[in-house]
Amino acid sequence: MVQDNRHKNKSSSTAPKRLHTLSILSGKGGVGKSNIAAGLSFALADFGKRVVLIDADLGMANLDILCGVDNARYNISHLIDGSRNLNEILVHFRTSQRATSQNGAVALLPGGVGLKNIADLDDNDMERLFEALSGLEAMSDYLIMDAGAGIHRGVLSFAYASEITVLVTTPEPTSIRDAYGVIKSLGAAAWESIEGATTGLMLVVNMASSSREAAEVAERIRLASMQFLGNAPVYLGYVLKDEVIEQSVKARKIFYRTDPDSNASICVRNLAGELLRLCEGANIRREAVPENGAVKSFFRRLAKTLFTDKK
Repeated sequence: MVQDNRHKNKSSSTAPKRLHTLSILSGKGGVGKSNIAAGLSFALADFGKRVVLIDADLGMANLDILCGVDNARYNISHLIDGSRNLNEILVHFRTSQRATSQNGAVALLPGGVGLKNIADLDDNDMERLFEALSGLEAMSDYLIMDAGAGIHRGVLSFAYASEITVLVTTPEPTSIRDAYGVIKSLGAAAWESIEGATTGLMLVVNMASSSREAAEVAERIRLASMQFLGNAPVYLGYVLKDEVIEQSVKARKIFYRTDPDSNASICVRNLAGELLRLCEGANIRREAVPENGAVKSFFRRLAKTLFTDKK
């Protein structure tokens, strides 16, 4: 039956679906990275995509608070120790009324410090964890990691393991400098294939006063990157500074859901549309991923680089 269903799915679709892994990080804290991660997840769901959002900030995990989840009882550490299964850990959200397809969905996988334990597992326990996480393959089109800020290995490991890295910055000079520092620290990994994962580096300018200011900030970073590193990130887009974001954070709500017609929400929807064009078009160089193996491949790469020297 499984083989028949696979055959039917392949024959009924002109292009086989695959899971996209995406990490969102920043050079410094306070640039709105988690808001971008949450908003982008729900915007993709409005486009009919199934998204699993992972809180991958190893130091300051707070996506559950930002998403209005009261007392998340379980996280990935419970999956690691085998006390809970994947379905018990995932937090599912209701889809928006704006969704263009009934297939769109968002689920949160609380992670936080539990992800650190991956590096300490033996081979058998790690394989058991990967097998448990492989269930994400059937329920998602995009796996989005809200990683931390800075250039330490706990942050960069997610970029090394992901197909796509979204770097968030603001027009502040310190944020621009730190964003360039992340690009420099990633080195060739920002553009080259790493063990089957094609990493694309994309730039988002948050808290911009205008599209012109955002474009100028992005161009400064791209020019410096091209001049000194020989390559530059793709400018994905911008999000305007908007009071609705601050108000929603204080209310423990996602701004994209609180006011979907706000300037910031429209910008996030534009980001989602551009991301879909790049990921599912021909603009990003991709390598073949074994069927039903993207999740395992991602976490294997993550475990190999997390708190160890990158090979």
